[in-house]
Amino acid sequence: MLKQGETPRLPLACFFQDPVSSRQTESTMRKYQQLALTVTAAVSLIAFLFYKHEYERLRYTLEYLDTFGQPPSNDEAALPHCSFSTLHKVSTPPAGWVLVMSDLEVYSSFFDDQTGIGEPVVRTIAAVRKSQIVPSNLECLLWFETEDTPSHGSCIVEYAVERLHGHQTQEEDIDVLYILCSADNKKLMLSETPYMIQFMVDGLEPSKPIFIHESPSMKSIINKSAVCILPGESPVSSLSIIEFIAFYNIIGFDKFTTYGPVLTPLARMLLDKYSDESGIEYEEKQFASTNNFQLTLPVIKKVIEIDCMYRHRNTHENIIVVDLNQYVILEHKPTLQETLSLILGNQRHKRDIATFHLTSQYVCLDREHSTPGTLLLSQQTHTIGGLEEKGIAVLRPHLLTATRFNAKDGVSPDNQHVSAATIVVNHYSVCSDTDKHDDIHHLPSKRRYVEKLGKSLLYRKWLINQ
Repeated sequence: MLKQGETPRLPLACFFQDPVSSRQTESTMRKYQQLALTVTAAVSLIAFLFYKHEYERLRYTLEYLDTFGQPPSNDEAALPHCSFSTLHKVSTPPAGWVLVMSDLEVYSSFFDDQTGIGEPVVRTIAAVRKSQIVPSNLECLLWFETEDTPSHGSCIVEYAVERLHGHQTQEEDIDVLYILCSADNKKLMLSETPYMIQFMVDGLEPSKPIFIHESPSMKSIINKSAVCILPGESPVSSLSIIEFIAFYNIIGFDKFTTYGPVLTPLARMLLDKYSDESGIEYEEKQFASTNNFQLTLPVIKKVIEIDCMYRHRNTHENIIVVDLNQYVILEHKPTLQETLSLILGNQRHKRDIATFHLTSQYVCLDREHSTPGTLLLSQQTHTIGGLEEKGIAVLRPHLLTATRFNAKDGVSPDNQHVSAATIVVNHYSVCSDTDKHDDIHHLPSKRRYVEKLGKSLLYRKWLINQ
């Protein structure tokens, strides 16, 4: 009880704050401050990265516009881009016929070091009308990386030899030839490789430039095979392209070069995505002559065969030139290289065989006993005509492009015929209404190939993406 006039006394704890509670409050405040700083730092970092990306994108866009000009207007951008295609793994720019004079056109150029014999030259594949005499005063301009201006050069003409059992172009109005050019500055030609060439006649306006293909040097080209695909006469389906590439990959081909518009957008997309995984390389080359020339099929085959040989001479041991309806069927061994080894046996000169001539068989698809949209090799087929050689061969570029075979002394490479019991080339077409559809005459479907095709990566991806 308090006495009158006495002040109440408070407990001592009321005058002093609990130090433990104070420390807890400060600790909580520091945690909130650290959290706020962390969030602020994270937001700042994200904002920095975003604006840095936008800055880089704007900078590259400005550099692109400065190099290639202004983008198309909205009206122009809405228009479809004709003949647009993405080129994957192209070792050289796409080739196209270039007009030199009214009756002389050139297709592709290659740096030919003459296999160490003689001076190097630029070898250009050309076509000329037989009624036209190739001018003797044909000159060229060669472009080198170290030179600001082109180097003047002189050229000579060498006619391409008709291959034995080849395409027989003697009756055609067009001759296929080589234009061999060399820079007047011999030291420059020996020390450097030109990257571009232009042609002139009588010192007049030079032709459009052609890029020069330089094959990479490799220590060994054994057991590597490539196929060059002729331009198609009509549109083909993606399934046909995928089946063709997957089939030839199964029998040992790893490089595919197409001439003209062959690949469909879907086939190109699949090759872009899965070529590395499947061990396949592919290259697209344009093949459209000017309005002056209307090249016939034998001439086209001859030009593409020569181009294919020089394109692969230092990278592949074997090449074959076919269209999408021609399949090389191996009867005994799973791959082409194993089959060729079987054919040659223990011959010491087996590496000297430059051409293996193959037997062909025309086959038509029996639509009455086939299911549309399935693999070509799984469909019922019917024979048409007998077995004969139709110009298809396995060629060895490193031998056929050798200097001794291009010389004028009559030296020719060794050739060998391959029995149809070992290799046969099936030419597929559609049976006509007059063909008989008797099951007795049906050829057996190539089941061993169909099973492998069904498991192939490209075919499985085609099924998913179709």
